[in-house]
Amino acid sequence: MASRGSGKWALVEHRHHSRASRVYRFQILLPNGTSTGLTLKDPGEEMPLHDFLNHIRTELENVPMDGGERRGIDWSGDVYLEDLLDRKIDKKVQFSDFATKNTNILRLQDGEGFVRTFENMWDLTPPTELLQELPAEYSTESALADLVDNSLQALWSNDKKDRKLIRITIDQEKIVIFDTGRGMDGSDENSISKWGTIGSSNHRVFRAKGIGGEAPYLVPFFGMFGYGGTIASMHLGRRAIVSSKTKESRKVFTLHLSREALLEKSSSKLSWKTAGGIRDPSKEELTLSPHQSFTQVEIQGLNRYLGAAKLQRFLKDIYFPYIQYDEDNGSMNTRRLVQFEVNGVDLAEILENEVTITNLHSCAGPDFILDVTFSCTSTTSANSQAHARVKCVYFPIVKGKESIDSILEMLRENASGVKENFDKFSRVSIRRLGRLLPDARWGPLPFMEPKQSKGKKAELLKRCCKRVKCFVETDAGFHPTLSKTDLAQHDLFTKALRCLDGSSRSDSSVEDVNVDVHRVGRSLSCTQLEKQYHNWINNMHVKYDVEIDGGDNDHTVIINPSNKERLGISEDVEVIRVYTSVSRKGKTWKRGDHLKIQPGVVARMKSNFHSLKSIFYATLEYVVGEGLAGDICGEARLICRFVPLFFRTRNLFSFSRAQMNLFSRSIECSDNQGCLLEEGPDSMRLNIQESVSFPISMIDNDKCHTMEDDSWRQIRRKKKEKAPACIEILRNLQGNDLAIERGLPIEQVIMAGYKNPHEFIAVILPQPATTCSTSLLDKRYILKDDEIEMEMEINHLPGSKDHLRANRIYRKLKKPSSRDSINGLYIFQLSEVSSIFTKSGVYQFIFSVRCKDSSIIKHETEITVRPNSNTRCWQLSSVADCSADNAVVDIRLGIPVRCLAARSHDLYGNGIPFLDVHKAVITILDGDDFLAQVEDIEVELSSDSLTLNIRDFLFKTSKLDIIRPKYEAMLKISLSDNEFSHPCPCKVMPGFPSTINMDMSLAWEKNLTPGEVIDDALLEVFDHCGNHVEEGTELIVRIIGLSFVDKHGPVRKVNSEGFVDLRGLLRVINGFGSQACLKIFRHKKEIFARTFQIAIRNLKAVKVPQSCQAGTLLENIIFEVSDSDGLIDESIHGPLHTLSIRSNELKLVEGAQYAFERGRCIVSHVPVPREPGRVTFVAYHTHFSDLETTIQIPVYTLDLVPVKGENESEPICSYPTSSGSSQNTIPPSQLVLSQSNSLAANIMGKFSDEIREIDAEICSQEVLIKAFDSRKRALENDIVDLQDEISHTAGSASGAKELTRHKIEENVGTAAAVLCSRQWFRDDVVGIVALLGTVADRKMSMMLSVYLGEDNMLAVVCKTLAAANYFEKYDADGSVDVHFGIHQEAANLGVPIRKRFPIICLDAIRPYTGGLHLHTKQKPLALPFPHSKGFKGFAVNMINLSPESLKISTKNGYGLRETLFYRLFGELQVYETRDDMWQAIPHLKNGAVSLDGGIIKGDGLLILGYSDPEVTFPVVPRAALDVEEDDSEYVCTRIKTMHAQMDVVKTLENRIKAAEEQRQKLVMERNEKKRKFDEISEVLSQPSGSGDHQLYQ
Repeated sequence: MASRGSGKWALVEHRHHSRASRVYRFQILLPNGTSTGLTLKDPGEEMPLHDFLNHIRTELENVPMDGGERRGIDWSGDVYLEDLLDRKIDKKVQFSDFATKNTNILRLQDGEGFVRTFENMWDLTPPTELLQELPAEYSTESALADLVDNSLQALWSNDKKDRKLIRITIDQEKIVIFDTGRGMDGSDENSISKWGTIGSSNHRVFRAKGIGGEAPYLVPFFGMFGYGGTIASMHLGRRAIVSSKTKESRKVFTLHLSREALLEKSSSKLSWKTAGGIRDPSKEELTLSPHQSFTQVEIQGLNRYLGAAKLQRFLKDIYFPYIQYDEDNGSMNTRRLVQFEVNGVDLAEILENEVTITNLHSCAGPDFILDVTFSCTSTTSANSQAHARVKCVYFPIVKGKESIDSILEMLRENASGVKENFDKFSRVSIRRLGRLLPDARWGPLPFMEPKQSKGKKAELLKRCCKRVKCFVETDAGFHPTLSKTDLAQHDLFTKALRCLDGSSRSDSSVEDVNVDVHRVGRSLSCTQLEKQYHNWINNMHVKYDVEIDGGDNDHTVIINPSNKERLGISEDVEVIRVYTSVSRKGKTWKRGDHLKIQPGVVARMKSNFHSLKSIFYATLEYVVGEGLAGDICGEARLICRFVPLFFRTRNLFSFSRAQMNLFSRSIECSDNQGCLLEEGPDSMRLNIQESVSFPISMIDNDKCHTMEDDSWRQIRRKKKEKAPACIEILRNLQGNDLAIERGLPIEQVIMAGYKNPHEFIAVILPQPATTCSTSLLDKRYILKDDEIEMEMEINHLPGSKDHLRANRIYRKLKKPSSRDSINGLYIFQLSEVSSIFTKSGVYQFIFSVRCKDSSIIKHETEITVRPNSNTRCWQLSSVADCSADNAVVDIRLGIPVRCLAARSHDLYGNGIPFLDVHKAVITILDGDDFLAQVEDIEVELSSDSLTLNIRDFLFKTSKLDIIRPKYEAMLKISLSDNEFSHPCPCKVMPGFPSTINMDMSLAWEKNLTPGEVIDDALLEVFDHCGNHVEEGTELIVRIIGLSFVDKHGPVRKVNSEGFVDLRGLLRVINGFGSQACLKIFRHKKEIFARTFQIAIRNLKAVKVPQSCQAGTLLENIIFEVSDSDGLIDESIHGPLHTLSIRSNELKLVEGAQYAFERGRCIVSHVPVPREPGRVTFVAYHTHFSDLETTIQIPVYTLDLVPVKGENESEPICSYPTSSGSSQNTIPPSQLVLSQSNSLAANIMGKFSDEIREIDAEICSQEVLIKAFDSRKRALENDIVDLQDEISHTAGSASGAKELTRHKIEENVGTAAAVLCSRQWFRDDVVGIVALLGTVADRKMSMMLSVYLGEDNMLAVVCKTLAAANYFEKYDADGSVDVHFGIHQEAANLGVPIRKRFPIICLDAIRPYTGGLHLHTKQKPLALPFPHSKGFKGFAVNMINLSPESLKISTKNGYGLRETLFYRLFGELQVYETRDDMWQAIPHLKNGAVSLDGGIIKGDGLLILGYSDPEVTFPVVPRAALDVEEDDSEYVCTRIKTMHAQMDVVKTLENRIKAAEEQRQKLVMERNEKKRKFDEISEVLSQPSGSGDHQLYQ
């Protein structure tokens, strides 16, 4: 602890016992135009001005001043201070006049004049991270809007009676923005420096208030990023002066910004300090702001001049609802929320802006308004809610002209720079908090676009939907871009708004966003939204659209026409008007005009509507309008004669044969086939015949144009000149002028492997050149038409011309091209086709062209390919009639090969048939070395003679060690027709274990001793042919009198050398002179047995007395263990070797043991009985009871012996002393008593006997305690060994689960901890996830536990929902009943459950329904293998289930793996390393983990960092779950033994405790006897007489 005088201790005392320190901060404005800061701590109540000035001078000396020369300060003159209230301070500074929370500004006067601007007055240094987030693109308009945003936000805090004015003055030199907002001063809370400091704006804290409320959300809390001050002003100009005043301040505070100064400082020290000042307000400022608060930003040195008119239109569009607003106004007057002026012009009077023009052209009908609420459940989202109002406005067609076109024309006239047309017109505009986002000019939202369907109604709906514009009003829940010109594209709510259709989302990233759509207070589903929107569109069309202006005045009225469907008009139309001309888009379209119609127009054909795929030509006949003249609604159709002149052949496949026949009849339908206006018996009728009906909207969409007569006639002439007749395939003979490389072969039959053609060249010949010959190609007759495409198809027919089995191997559609100045060539490159002329069979080459008149021209050529016998090779398989893909034949000695199938094929896989053969010889070779051969094997051929089946033959050889360990060889077949197969690869595996040789020395068998570990036990394993068996072969080793050291159990594997290596793994556990046995089994069949003799040892006693006195101790008896030669066996040493003694005559300590040291054991003392006679006891080795010896000793009594003292004449009696003990309490060695003192002698003798008996009992108890403790330690060591053995053999399943259970119990306050602590399980409660499975690897346990997370690991698993409902119930108000279910159990534990907990119901899980691998006990899921590097497996299959867990199933029979773990992991993949996991990303479905710590969850979600989970899956070796039946019995036996020994340990602990208590009682009794004995001795030592008197007393 520090002393009281130390600074630290004094500070503590001051803090606890004195008032708090006061710190005053000052900003001193100096008369030379600079400023400095000053901080004073606890200056007192007042300070003389002289001392205060000295502090200022000291501060100036310590802080270097930037800049050049400045005038000095006259400190010796009349120097005084002034505050912001112009109060003069010339004597003392009263600190009670200043605040400690803010910076106090003082002006220093020295009588030499005063300046108004001070350098480095304001610190604008922003946080570094904000400098890294500045907007990359920032336009002049965006910068100016940011400054206006600041003014509008400042106005919003005004009182209702305060004036709300934003006035902008602009010219070529400067921009001045003045607002009457709350203003700023020099205080910390409202400092003017915050205006210029990036990221410190006060307005951003109000952004949360902009979420929610009523549309259109006119709450201008636009602040998001804090860029509106410095960045915006410096983007507009080089210099800026900010002046501001609050109601409370008397002065105007100024801030001066210079772009060059800021750039210079930001590039050096990242310290932005700028000049400032204080002045009085001007009269104009006070006039504009009667409430005396304002802010003015003056920007000089403009980078770009914005014209006043353009600026007026821009600001009117951006802030339209703040300038004029009448949505919530009951009267007809327009509300003025804020007064905007630009160069003295009130923006409410501006009518040339886009918003005003758009509003003027909208219809007067009702708008389609939706109120949409967006809520996000994801914790990563910045906002949890956002709101929007979606208002759809209809812009009708008026007298044949679209209102949108009228809007665009007016905007072009006003030089607004609009480049849009009707189709590209922005259908969505967005305002955020009433502020227009100018770049948010979106296309229609999904719900605004009709579903893609065919028919007249669908076409009408599509056209009407284009007349709708959507105005979206959003609150502050939506995030804008940095420049606030659009919504942030990556924001979840922006994405959800773009997907607003009430149904499925195309973007999976917005799955966590809930969208609630309301209209007129009612929630809408996706179907309701679509239906109501379409109804609104139809109603607006019926009420406000005027499709045509009536055309010419002469028209024909037809009542209830019979062919409405054919005309393409609505069924409910009762009257139509037929015109011969119509005015559209400022042009007259009349009967007889030739039209060129672009692709995409939907035409009404004879049978249905079809969308044109290419350019079509037609002649206008009539114009049909629905309804009577003067109606404001109704469709209009153009009736035309159809002329297919130029169209692409591949697009004609969408038309029917009847339609193609219609198109191909002539270049133009005749008048008789066209549309006719006829007079019927009652009225006029319009017979459309072969003509086609088009919507009049194709004129509006610029899909239709008129053609001149000359162009029309030229097209007709070209049509007649081109008439294709046939297709010719060019060969080298014909194409001398062409470089044809490997064309179509001339031969009709070729061998497989014929050189693959590189290209085919075909031409189309017209009618004059239909005769084909082998003469040179005449270029004049090649048809050159770029619109005609040719198709080439190559088919392969294996074996015959069976077209049903034909396989298409190539199909290509080509346009004509040129080569060597020859045009019209159809060149088919075959580089991508590699299988031509390799497979035997027939190849068909079909060339076809569909002409413009729909006729088809074909040319077909066939080439036959036969197998190539020159490249004959063989393929073998151990399965008859197998595919040729099985390249390696597996053979095992001793097991007959049931069938070996041989196929002969050429280099390309074509089967070559065998001749009539009967026998074969099979030889196995290793290079040139002969390994084995089988002769005269019967063979048979398959029905197609392509497969040779060799059946039932057996190999024998003893040479397989040559090809060990891969066992790879070559197999060769020799046939009776002298055909020899090419050697094929095979694997020849040795037979199963048959014989075993054991390598051992002579000394090994003779020197086996109990407890010894055998170092040279090596088993060499052979098959029946003398080959070493293959590596990994499992054998079962059974031992008697031996035990395994490594605890791996009885299953042992053959190593790479063919040995079972047991060296150092066997320990002798039988006793001396007994036998041990070693047996080897394979599949319960004994193949080896050997019995061994354990060495003989003798136990004998050394230095045993011939007799002993009754009541004494036998001391230091030596026992030795010797071998058969009489030599002491010094290996009998250590805690495993102890000696025990048993006897019926002796009072021995129960369980006492004595340790051997190098073959010898010394028994320190053995108590002898008090009665004379013969004592017999047996000493034996504790663990090897057959090693024993028997000892017999006579016992005699000792009488009193008379002796004489040196000075005495009477005899005395000599008594034996008491035996030694832990207490030094030996009585006197001799007592000399006179004849008269016989009573004293008897008393002393009695006490001596009693003390000696107590000492003997104390000694016995000490020996007993030592023996018990020694036995207890030995048993505890044996128990540890048994636990290791059981854990290694059967896995530490129980221990590992107990450890996991303990970790769960440490999670106090969780449902899982309560379940583990109370064992509170019902029949349908399965358990906890962490305890229901194990894994074989610690890393695997860690990664899978991290992936699931603690909540899932501690989840409770139930079979049914009824079981889950048993856990808790609820009160009437919905709160949890803590006196029921698991909450009551938790209360009993004293730890209530304070958090939610998951429960998984197996019956409610959608299970995995694929296949299972039923051949294993674990029954893993049959999931597709990804074939990726480092793939370890699927997590769901790497969870191991205990036999009890495997029996758990749902009512439908699904187990835990198909339900619980598939629900938790899905198809999660496990990889070795992160690199392997990254490479496998394309193959991931439910994510992946790697054993070195990598985690991928779902699409694009990475889990980074590092953590160790507290609760993990138990780690249990896989072998422990697959223990065989014999091993299970062995484990059970060892467990029973372990439990028995644990019971003995508990018994020994109780006996040790009882012996300790008995010994303590004996010690206390002996001490009392000793005290009395000493008192008597003291009496007897006194002079004669007095001593006798006391003694008798």
